[in-house]
Amino acid sequence: MKKIYSLIMVSVIAITTNAQLIFNEAFPYPNPNLGTQGSWVQNGSGQDVQITSTNPLIYPNYLSGAEYATVGAVSGTDPHKLLNQAISTQNADLTIYMSFVVRVTSMPAASNGTPAYSIALENTADPDRPLRFYIASEPGNSNEVQFGLLTGNLTMASRIVWTPTTASFTTGTTYLIVIRYDISSAPGNDDDAYLWVNPSLTSEPAIASANMQILDVVEANYGNLINAIELNQNSSTTSPVAAFDAIRIAYGPNSAIAWFNLDPAASSLPVVLTSFNATEDGLSTKLIWNTTQESDIANYVIEKSTDGRTFNAIGTVKGTNQKAYSFVDAQSNADNSYYRLKMVDLDGSFKYSYIVSFRSKMNMNISLSPNPVKNNLMVQHPKVTTEGHIQIISFNGQVVKDLKLAANAVISNIDMSGFSNGLYHVEFRNGSDMFSKTVIKQ
Repeated sequence: MKKIYSLIMVSVIAITTNAQLIFNEAFPYPNPNLGTQGSWVQNGSGQDVQITSTNPLIYPNYLSGAEYATVGAVSGTDPHKLLNQAISTQNADLTIYMSFVVRVTSMPAASNGTPAYSIALENTADPDRPLRFYIASEPGNSNEVQFGLLTGNLTMASRIVWTPTTASFTTGTTYLIVIRYDISSAPGNDDDAYLWVNPSLTSEPAIASANMQILDVVEANYGNLINAIELNQNSSTTSPVAAFDAIRIAYGPNSAIAWFNLDPAASSLPVVLTSFNATEDGLSTKLIWNTTQESDIANYVIEKSTDGRTFNAIGTVKGTNQKAYSFVDAQSNADNSYYRLKMVDLDGSFKYSYIVSFRSKMNMNISLSPNPVKNNLMVQHPKVTTEGHIQIISFNGQVVKDLKLAANAVISNIDMSGFSNGLYHVEFRNGSDMFSKTVIKQ
């Protein structure tokens, strides 16, 4: 399966959010046995996963509750709960994000290679588990914790090798866990998984900062469907004693949308963004977004970047509860432009949308050299088949040169030695085709 690493596209983008947060469990239950309430279903026999309220799990800026679930070092029940929306992994590339807080009291040694998983994503109609979360002690140190993952392969998940974090963590401490699972529809063992401990919640975590990763994993035959989450208790020798709270699961067609849907900081605003697209509009880029449930939104700030990392505001659209909005970027001249929305509430709080990237088709078929230019500019362009010409347009929109092109020409030279310093659009026209790039005159 193909790896999903970024949102960099090479053509006009039309990204639509087709998934939302599909699981959000804070264990607000009055009874001690989890598998008897809140749509959780008991599997097996013995001690159930317990609901507790003593010493809640608290993590800064992560919304956890007063109650939490505790798994034990017992051969007990393994309750599961259906996701709000099943995830089909057939013929679709997608990313799943899961987050939760965990506090470990005790755990089996990692050195024996056989700890049992504590949390798993599953298809309730299949015994395999596509993704499992593990806890074990650092070899030789029972007070230090290692977290880890296993993806795919055999039904006997507690007896196969898992991948732990390289760092160790302390028992009795509440940690935030974020897991990313990249799934591809292509055949082969090439799904990827990543785990972060205590990542920043202000933006999607970078792959390079992951505490562990599994690349090109052996895949489970789980029926191309993920529809539930399971809490597991295996035995007194392989299972940890650990508390879990605030489990969130979301997915999307790429990692950025999945992260936006996860919203682990719970920075929800009174608006739901249902789509955010970039399309070509002449020499400009038109941004279109649609919303539902909009209330008390002050405005949408449009931010732009040329590298996908550093963004600057280029305009603002007032929130008017009209469900469909647009903004035209008239300065769309970079080979790749990246856009995001800063959705601002009346009280000043805000949330960012996912990022869309855009590469104008007008920037794809001509090249300029040198750029910046001092004297002669060479323009490589498609073969002139009809009446063609090149216009040099100043940044304020004035045509300062119009050069007619000979039939069959593929390279044209333009003397810019007499031009004032600054930015110019170089616009190539050949019949109904039009391509444009920007050159800097020095």
